[in-house]
Amino acid sequence: MLSSTAVLRVASRSRGGRSMSTAAAPKFHKYKDAAPELMKTRPPPGHDHTVFEPPFSPPVVAASVIGVICSGYGMMYFGMRHQQYKQGYWK
Repeated sequence: MLSSTAVLRVASRSRGGRSMSTAAAPKFHKYKDAAPELMKTRPPPGHDHTVFEPPFSPPVVAASVIGVICSGYGMMYFGMRHQQYKQGYWK
């Protein structure tokens, strides 16, 4: 059975919360309010994708893709091979 002091403590804690602040309401940051300042910092309009622009050289792209795939496969295979020898599964 609960003691009366325990009940009073729980009741006072549940109702003793602080009331809402009378200070300023929380600020809502909206794009429409900051748009003019943001537009001043943006680069002038132009081509959307200025990093990679075609035409790409097909042999260079093919060699790069094949090189990345072969390197990845080689690293995985030799890492697995090393672990198998190190742990004694392969001799």
